[in-house]
Amino acid sequence: MAERREVCIPIGKRTYTIQTDLGDDAIGRIVGIVNEAGGTIGEDIDQNNLLMLTCLHLAYNLEKISRLLESLDRKLKDLVP
Repeated sequence: MAERREVCIPIGKRTYTIQTDLGDDAIGRIVGIVNEAGGTIGEDIDQNNLLMLTCLHLAYNLEKISRLLESLDRKLKDLVP
C-alpha cells in the first residue's frame, strides 16, 4: 500500500485537496469518471449545484450497474447446476 499523501482534485470550477493512499493511476481514473459525469451537466451552473447533480448522475450510473450485475448473477446461477 502506498503512503498517504495530499492530492489536488479538480471538480468543476474548484480544486479540492484530499489525503489518500491511492496511486496516481487510480486517482486519474476517479478524476476522469467525476469529470465525465460533471461534464454532462453543463457549464452555466454554480459549484454547489454542479456537485449535487454530479453526485446524482454518479448514483444513477451506480444503480444501473448494480441492476446489470444482479441480472448477470441470476443468469449465471441459472447456467450453473
